[in-house]
Amino acid sequence: MKLTRSQIMVLIVLGVLTLGIYGCLVGTVVINSRQISQAILPKATTTPPPTAVADEPTTAPTATTIPSPTPTPTPAAPQTRYDLQVTSDPSNPAPRLQRGYVYIKLNAYARAVEDFDTAIELDATLTDAYVGRGEAYFYLKEWSAALSDFEQALAQSPDRADVHAWRGYVLSLQGQHRQAIEALRQAVALDGANSENHLTLADALLHNRNYEEARLEYTTVLSLEIRSVGAYVGRAMAWAEEGNLDAAEADLSSAQGIAPHDPVVLNGRARFYAWYRHGNLDEAKQLAQRAVDKAEDDLERATYLGTLGWIYYQQGQYDESVSTLEEATALATVEGQVIYSEIQEHLEEAKKAQ
Repeated sequence: MKLTRSQIMVLIVLGVLTLGIYGCLVGTVVINSRQISQAILPKATTTPPPTAVADEPTTAPTATTIPSPTPTPTPAAPQTRYDLQVTSDPSNPAPRLQRGYVYIKLNAYARAVEDFDTAIELDATLTDAYVGRGEAYFYLKEWSAALSDFEQALAQSPDRADVHAWRGYVLSLQGQHRQAIEALRQAVALDGANSENHLTLADALLHNRNYEEARLEYTTVLSLEIRSVGAYVGRAMAWAEEGNLDAAEADLSSAQGIAPHDPVVLNGRARFYAWYRHGNLDEAKQLAQRAVDKAEDDLERATYLGTLGWIYYQQGQYDESVSTLEEATALATVEGQVIYSEIQEHLEEAKKAQ
């Protein structure tokens, strides 16, 4: 059947109308779907809701949590050649004894005490264990315990010159000069060839104001050890106390020629200027500061700070004097006692002048 031109035009119009109606229906459905979705879904917020009410927190904020303090860890024991022997033969006191002395050289004094304790528990007759523990206690500033150990060692071995010397040295630092000198004389009598015994005795005599005898003892040291700067400086101080400043100057020059950067020499020269010459204070201050920088332990540093603090005092720098002498006092305090009374006296004077 062949369609006429009119029929074809009618079909085309009907097709276009059908497509138009279909498009309108689809558009209406899409629009209605969007409106329904918007009606169902909640409105989006511009900022997220808070996780907790500010005035009623459910948990403490992690940012403000204060951690519990952690204890300082105990330093690991330094390794030594005796560690394996101690572990493999724990009932043998000898490796403990040897390791204890190594610990002293390594400044591990508490570890040394532990080893000497064990050695003594294993064999209470070991004199060297008491001596070693006494040395360790000395460096730990537990001098009462140190003296007790030295006395126990002497009870077992009364002819040990080194133990008499140790005991005399500690007593001298404590200001017990008579007992110290007696102990040090015993050390010299037992081992007169040891220059250190003579030097320690000379220092004790100087501190006890036995200047002439101290000079003679320092001279004995120099006959045994010609390059002992400690003996030259000590003898210079004895000369100065006796008023012979030229002889003191000569001894200080000898010491300086041997070891110009030694803190003992630097401090000796600074002290000579400040105590006896009463001049060259700027140079004396520089020398004392250099000595402080080179100090090897608390007692040395306290000694040199004592010199520096007194120089500040003489220069009228009282605040610096007080702070320096306070530091020296703290370093020189052992078992509640300031062992250098001169530093304490100077601190009191500086505070009055402040």
